[in-house]
Parts: sequence; structure tokens; C-alpha cells
Amino acid sequence: MMSLSYQAAIQEPLLGVRQERLAIKSWQKDGDRSSLELLVRSHARQAWARAISCANNPVHVEDLVVEGIIGLIRAANNFDLKFKVRFSTYAMWWVSSGISAALARIKIVIDIPARTYIEACANRLTKDKAAQVQMAIKGIIPLDQPNDETGVFASKALQCPDLNPEELAVEKSSLSALSGRLYKAMEVLTPTERKIIKRLKLKHNPDCPRDLAAEMKITRARLGQIERHALLRLRKELLNCGFELEMLD
Repeated sequence: MMSLSYQAAIQEPLLGVRQERLAIKSWQKDGDRSSLELLVRSHARQAWARAISCANNPVHVEDLVVEGIIGLIRAANNFDLKFKVRFSTYAMWWVSSGISAALARIKIVIDIPARTYIEACANRLTKDKAAQVQMAIKGIIPLDQPNDETGVFASKALQCPDLNPEELAVEKSSLSALSGRLYKAMEVLTPTERKIIKRLKLKHNPDCPRDLAAEMKITRARLGQIERHALLRLRKELLNCGFELEMLD
């Protein structure tokens, strides 16, 4: 893991679009570690900025920066060069996610869900749950024993069911990327096949097959044949694009 001080990070020159895309390509295709280091060093300020906003203890900040750097490396591994987006925009969510997940682990003695700790610090929990969190942090209540009244383990009770803003952003970014790949893969289909797949499979409220068949002036059976053939071709193309079988079931 490379070490980069705050002063060194802010003095690192920013890469241009062509430079960063060449660095990403060299790392992903050829495993060129110098390209990865160039990419990470030029964006290390993102890790420092996020870490400083989350902690004021220098030791904690440095630990969080390490998590942010790991996030940058993961972003470099997963960045899709097909999409015209700057690396810093894509990497921001990997950095934030890594640092947020590590925050609770670094700042408290015992282990509680990271999301719960962050929500408590931001005063977004109910009074009862916030009090539970504080007692858990101080070791007053054990996380590995069930509550006498409810029988629910404290570790389970302290979990936050909703996604935080960083997790929502990551989920949105992932869905956007998957959607882009799906529509790119659909280019192998004919215009008629694309129309049928969009209307029957991709609409929020899919059309009725009978009504669509009538609109296209074909029989319901013929519509089903075209749909099945299109789905098979689309499935094959998506697998070639890197989709896993589990994602297509």
C-alpha cells in the first residue's frame, strides 16, 4: 500500500481525461502497477478530504485514508472505459463507502454495525435506539446476548434497515451502469425485437402481449416466438459482456 501524506496528496498534479483513461487501460489490460500508482496518487486528495471530514484524530484520519486508497484501487479495477465519466466522479462513491464502513471499526472499541454508528453520530436515530448505541459503545450492554424482554440480539436490533446516502449513490451508479450495458447489448436485436423486449420486459408497467400483438398486426403466437428468440440472443450477448448467470435468472 502506497503512503502519501496530505501535503503530498494535494500537490500531486491532476490527470487529464486522456491520461487517466490510458492509466486505467494500462492497469486493467496489462497489470501495469506504475499506471495504477499514477492514478491513485493523483486522486489521493479525495481520500484525504473524506477522511478529514469524518475524524479529527490524526491517527484515525490516517487509518481512514488507507481505506479510501483501497476504495480508489477498487474503483480502478471496476471502472468501465465504455462510459464517458471522469474517474474522480466514479471513485468518489468507492472512497466514501470504504471510509464509512471503516469509521465505526476504527473509532470505537467494540464492534457494532457501521451504519448504526454513523446514524447515531448524525442524530438520525430515535432516542431509545441512540441510547442503546451509546450503551453498546461503552460496553454496558453485550451485543452477543439477546434482550431479556424481546429476545432479539442487540447486534440485530441496532442494524439500520435503510441504505445511507453513500450506499444509495453506489446502488444508483451500479444500476445506471447495468442499464447502460443492457441497452448496449440490445443493439444485436432487430428493431422489432427491441420494441417487443422494451414493451414486455423493460417497462415499469409492461404492455399486455395480446394488445401489443394486435398493435403490431401479428398473432399472439408469433409475438411469443419473436420474444423468446430475442431473449436468447440478448442473454448470449449479456454473458459475452461479462454478466453472471445469476444476474440473468
